[in-house]
Amino acid sequence: MADKLDDIFAMDIPILYILSDSRGETAKAVVHAAAAQFSEDSVEIVRVSNIHDLDSVIEYFDENYDSTRQCAVFHTFADGTLRREIRRELDRRGIPSIDLLGPAVTVISTLTGESPSHVVGALYREK
Repeated sequence: MADKLDDIFAMDIPILYILSDSRGETAKAVVHAAAAQFSEDSVEIVRVSNIHDLDSVIEYFDENYDSTRQCAVFHTFADGTLRREIRRELDRRGIPSIDLLGPAVTVISTLTGESPSHVVGALYREK
């Protein structure tokens, strides 16, 4: 029995990356709420803010990605084109990702008949 426990404790905990074109507060709240459903310290959360192009994501993961650790990406990008580019890059690397903003924006756009503004950090801008 002790051998199995030793194996469990030797495992690296998964990394949950938060990627955002702004501060990442929206994604942080969602990811922390989800992680709270599990034991404390069951995941490591890494926030990468102010991403404005695909090259930044490529550079970040080229320098920081450890293929021996399980991970997933949660992201909130206002620009739909950038969202798709990043999703394709993450898929190419075999990294699961979840778009936390796009589906909600699509539903609201459908309901209102309005096009989204695609303003980065819109939630936190002065009204």
